[in-house]
Amino acid sequence: MSYAIIRNEKYKRENLKGIYKHNERKNKNYSNKNIDKTKSYLNYSIKEATMSYDKLFDKIKKEYHLKGQIKTVSNIACECKCTSR
Repeated sequence: MSYAIIRNEKYKRENLKGIYKHNERKNKNYSNKNIDKTKSYLNYSIKEATMSYDKLFDKIKKEYHLKGQIKTVSNIACECKCTSR
């Protein structure tokens, strides 16, 4: 019988580099031993990352002339992952 897992996470700016490296499988080693890098080709994204998440955030902020201060405690990204087995 199959099952689905849906996870939603909020991130601060300081998390974006690490999240990008993890999601795009750019890390060499992972603390989670369940990650099988030989199966990474089976992963897909609805929208491919063309640059790191922090650079993409800066690009969007500049492109849309977004004003205001981003505090270190501010959540600036939300990630939703859906998996099924």
